Amino acid sequence: MQYQKIISKNTVIEFHNNWLGQETVIVNGQIVSKKSSMMGIHHNFTALEDGKQVRFVLTSKMDMNGSVLLDLRRNGKIAQKDIPVDFGFGPKETPNKAKQKGLTLLMNYDLEEALEEFKKALDVNPEDPEIYFHMACAYSVLEEPLEGFECLKKAVALRLPNNETILNHDMLAFLRMHEAFEGFLNSKFTKYDTKLLK
Repeated sequence: MQYQKIISKNTVIEFHNNWLGQETVIVNGQIVSKKSSMMGIHHNFTALEDGKQVRFVLTSKMDMNGSVLLDLRRNGKIAQKDIPVDFGFGPKETPNKAKQKGLTLLMNYDLEEALEEFKKALDVNPEDPEIYFHMACAYSVLEEPLEGFECLKKAVALRLPNNETILNHDMLAFLRMHEAFEGFLNSKFTKYDTKLLK
């Protein structure tokens, strides 16, 4: 197992590579890319920095000695080059069991029960944007727009790894069709008109 941590402003990027060549990139604690490669590959992702979306490309490659190196591009420009990837394991994370249970319930459309588990999961990690995102999915299917928009707003504020999922996740269809969504989208998911939610 190989591991490297890179910090770019307030973005924490972790790179994991196992003996099968399976590479995983984790940004601010959330998985943003998983790919397999033996000689190197590009991982594209975005992150919020100072309220602005920043485009990153993390490229893995091998040098002539067979060592793994990384290049990091930020908004198209090289930020760091030839970062060596060390052997070893990254920080151990304790799985959030309530979050995992909530996800299973959400996938089975047991929405009220899923929300209860997600609330418990927030007691474990109140800074996890994915929990708020999944709560928004449940509220959207339940057609509760105020709670749904509020959860999405919190997810984005906590640096949801990929805001594009808001625009294409099936469970968020109700919120996207709501008359308040256009203003919410135009504000970059920071505010919504509560008058339209009554």
